[in-house]
Amino acid sequence: MALKNMIKNDHVQSQYLPICFMIIYKNCKFTKQNDTFVDMSQGKQAFVILKLLLEFSDKSCPILIDQPGDSLDNRAIYNELVKYLKDKKKERQIILVTHNPNVVVSTEAEQIIVANQEGKDSPNEAALKFQYVFGALEYSKPEDKDMKFVIKSKGIREHVCEILEDGEDAFKQRERKYAIK
Repeated sequence: MALKNMIKNDHVQSQYLPICFMIIYKNCKFTKQNDTFVDMSQGKQAFVILKLLLEFSDKSCPILIDQPGDSLDNRAIYNELVKYLKDKKKERQIILVTHNPNVVVSTEAEQIIVANQEGKDSPNEAALKFQYVFGALEYSKPEDKDMKFVIKSKGIREHVCEILEDGEDAFKQRERKYAIK
C-alpha cells in the first residue's frame, strides 16, 4: 500500500505511473492464479492493469472503460470481471463500452445504449451511419416486423437478447432477483 499512498499526488502519478507500469510489465514477479504478469494473456494483463488503475485512484468522476472483456474467456468475464465491476460501480459511475451482452446483463447495467451501423439489411433513418436507442434492460417491446429501422423495431431487452447466449434465461434470473413481473 505504500505505492498507493505515494502516487496519490497527481504530479507524481502523471510522471511516475507509466514508469511503474513499464517496470511491472518488464520485471513483474507477482502472480495471479499461478501466472506471472508476463505469462498472462493480454486480456488478463489488461484486467490486472484496470484493477491497479481503479485501486490506486481516489477520484470520484465517472470512468470510461472500453471493451474490458476482450481476450478474456467467458469464465474469467463472469467470475472476475463482472464481480469486480459490480463492486466498483457502488463507488464510482462506470461507463462501459462492450460488445459482450453477458457483461451488460451480469453487471446489472442501469442504462443500455444500443447502436446500429447502417447496412443493407439494417437501415437507419435518414441513412445515418450510426443510430442509437437507449433505456433500461427491463424495457421490452416485441419485434415489429413491419418497422423498417432495426433500432426502432424492438425494445432494449430484445436487442440484447438477440445477441446474448441464453438471453431469455439471463433475463428471467434477473427478474426473479428483483421480483419483476
